[in-house]
Amino acid sequence: MKATTEMELKVSGGRILSAEVKDGICRLLIEVVEEKVEPTPAVKETECVSVAKEDDDLFVCIKASELSLIDEFMQHRPKSEKERILKGRLKDVILKRIDDFWRPRMDPTLDEAENICFKAGKEPAVGRSYNWWHENAKKYCPKRKSRLGTKSQYVAFLGVLIKTLVDEGWTVDEAWDAVCNDSKKLGHYRNSENARYDFEPTGSSAIAGFYDLVNTCKILAEDEETGGFWLVGGCYFNFSSNHPLADLGHYIDGCNYDLNNGVGWLVLS
Repeated sequence: MKATTEMELKVSGGRILSAEVKDGICRLLIEVVEEKVEPTPAVKETECVSVAKEDDDLFVCIKASELSLIDEFMQHRPKSEKERILKGRLKDVILKRIDDFWRPRMDPTLDEAENICFKAGKEPAVGRSYNWWHENAKKYCPKRKSRLGTKSQYVAFLGVLIKTLVDEGWTVDEAWDAVCNDSKKLGHYRNSENARYDFEPTGSSAIAGFYDLVNTCKILAEDEETGGFWLVGGCYFNFSSNHPLADLGHYIDGCNYDLNNGVGWLVLS
């Protein structure tokens, strides 16, 4: 007695066009339907993402947490009132143990859409008010909590700068004098060598790994205790001994006034 068996074949991703049976073998002609696979969209690396890289050229980490009262530069005996004031402010910042932060190597400029960016050879973004900088600094890189830096962070930066200058071969006295009393060697003033009596393009006057330390004044965040904001350092039309880097000016009013000689001092976490 011969028995018969029924079998069902299912083809995934295609269809059976024909079947041929010969010598007990069933041959199937199958049309394979290729499944269309949508390409994975490329992830566009934004400027915000790029500044997260430690070796990026745009920002540098200011290691405020590594400043110490026993550092060599902190053993300096002030030779002027300005040096005495900065040393006192540095002691306060060191004892507060503020967190490390990132600051740009150069002054900000603006792109065609009026967005903050950092590119060498451009016009510095002067002519905006404190309130404009306060709002737009936060838009630059929200993932890294971009914002205007504080007075404490700026003081910590000055300490790191002095320490770096000493590491590069300056004497302790020379570094303190340059930051506190006469910053002619650190940036572009009206009495600097080869002064141009106008703003230098961004990315100029290199010193200790930074650019544009002077050229424009820097706008800092509102003071939490007294209100107002800080305008620090000097710009191209100042004399270097009148407005050195350690010069901190506090302004209670004028947050809506455009500042033709200053740019925002951004920091990231």
